[in-house]
Amino acid sequence: MDEPMKSHQEERAPGKRVLVVDDSVDTTRMMKLLLKQEGYEVRTACDGPEAIEAAKSHLPDIVLLDVTLRTMGGVEVAMELRTTEGLEEALIVAVTGHGQDDLPKPSPFDHHLMKPVDQDRLLRLLSTGGEPTKARLPGGDVTPMLARP
Repeated sequence: MDEPMKSHQEERAPGKRVLVVDDSVDTTRMMKLLLKQEGYEVRTACDGPEAIEAAKSHLPDIVLLDVTLRTMGGVEVAMELRTTEGLEEALIVAVTGHGQDDLPKPSPFDHHLMKPVDQDRLLRLLSTGGEPTKARLPGGDVTPMLARP
């Protein structure tokens, strides 16, 4: 018997959980809408502490993280997520209006996207799995972010 046909969305994002973190409500709404249309399960957070709590309860596969959050910086959030059980292999993407050179070296991020985010580039990155670097812990070896055109 033939296998049932999978929808286009199921092929791209079967069960992938995404956490979108940005202090701009408009940005989180837009990203959530886009990603849900593509078949991702999406949660949002508006600040660092909320992001950490959501990540611990949701265990996302992918975190899209604004670097310049008001209450706790995105770099600090990413470092915390890297030490959280169940999130060591999560793909963490820096989403910022600043260039990659403004981020610390070594970086806790797997990828860097400039705002405004190119939706096609974002979806391409997520659909290919983003090839996250090996799990990193603060003070340990960190593979530099990959800058993809």
